[in-house]
Amino acid sequence: MKWLPVRKTVLGIFCALGSAGFLGCGYTLQGSKSSLPPEIKRIAILSSDNQTSETSLSTELSEALRSEFERYGNLEIVDEAGSADAVLRTKIQRLDTRVKNVTSANDIALEYDLILTIAAELKAKNGKVLYRNNSLRATESFASTSDVVVTSGAGFAQGGISSGTLGGLESRELARGQQREALNVVLEEISRKLYLESVSADF
Repeated sequence: MKWLPVRKTVLGIFCALGSAGFLGCGYTLQGSKSSLPPEIKRIAILSSDNQTSETSLSTELSEALRSEFERYGNLEIVDEAGSADAVLRTKIQRLDTRVKNVTSANDIALEYDLILTIAAELKAKNGKVLYRNNSLRATESFASTSDVVVTSGAGFAQGGISSGTLGGLESRELARGQQREALNVVLEEISRKLYLESVSADF
């Protein structure tokens, strides 16, 4: 029987495990590499300029952005713009609800699209614009009645609504719950898009 050297055997095991988790041995998590100049190590994420009637959106977007930027560990998030190498400013332009599907008989809306549109700019402390997008958008669908549930949506899969609990919910309560889940999804999605476009070298 031919024995492999212990060192090579152990390395092979670690590489196999790392490949499964996309860690080590040449594998890296998407978004973990930065395309920003090397001197940009700390950023401040300012409170969003909210131009919609949803007063909580500014706080919710700022929290979603902070969570997304901290996830990859490329940058240190600081609270004060004066302590940052770059500052991220965002403006919530629109939060639209549009009919996606209707009944064929009486044109009652069955499904809606929730669309969040923002503008964003990342600027270094020397005034150089590192990133700018004047119209960044994320969309998620939700149903308007208890008869139609968008079970294929990300919000249904990740949120607190499950097929086993649908029967006990009122139609309006269910619609509100799905709309809330849709909002959570678009906040997360738009934060991910913004990070990948502004920071990630993989984009």
